Amino acid sequence: TQVDLQLTDTTPDGLLSVVIPNYNYDRYVSEAIASIAAQTYSPIELIVVDDASTDNSVAVIRAALEEHEGRFVSTRLIALEENVGKLGALNRALPHVRGHYFIIHDSDDVLKPEYVERTIAELEKARAEDPSIGFLYTDCMLISQTGEELDRGKSAAFDPALLERFSFVPEPATCLAAPVLEAGPYDEAIRKGTKHHKWKRIVGNGWNGRHLAEPLFCYRMHDANLSGIGKRVIAEV
Repeated sequence: TQVDLQLTDTTPDGLLSVVIPNYNYDRYVSEAIASIAAQTYSPIELIVVDDASTDNSVAVIRAALEEHEGRFVSTRLIALEENVGKLGALNRALPHVRGHYFIIHDSDDVLKPEYVERTIAELEKARAEDPSIGFLYTDCMLISQTGEELDRGKSAAFDPALLERFSFVPEPATCLAAPVLEAGPYDEAIRKGTKHHKWKRIVGNGWNGRHLAEPLFCYRMHDANLSGIGKRVIAEV
């Protein structure tokens, strides 16, 4: 299977693969990369897919990867020449994923330094009770374009029936890599609700999630948020 092909004798135990899809977020992406480099967990491999950005993203990403290179087992920049959307970017990254664990991290968001260590520990604790649990997600802090904390964002307890109707599992949930790889490739025709499509596929394959009610990452609110949530929450706050 595709999953088995990724595991080699040189893959470190507990390797986490982080994929950052980026499109025209040159003003945020280096902070996203820095937040992965600042994690208290290792080993980590980092794959950044630039989705044919028209701004200065590729240069910014290259500089950030160079700056933090010693922190990672490996880094890779995949610079696409045609825009394929977030799921297309994820599909281009999947063949390079070697980790036991997996995170897809939006290039405008920021992980708190303990995010990976805490979520992997909680994921493994949950899996000891129920081996069908394949991913763990947390609450977040909502931050402004410039990084000020605005409010706490709360997710819901995992419920497969609720997932049919609502998208409540955020990126960057910490997953086992196998469920993510098994459910791919993802439908590149979908340009909105991309997270929802991915989680429904994974859950449709028999995997379940677990919610940890702690705000362990920062979700940036701005007018360009694909979901429109940025505009809505900024107006409310």
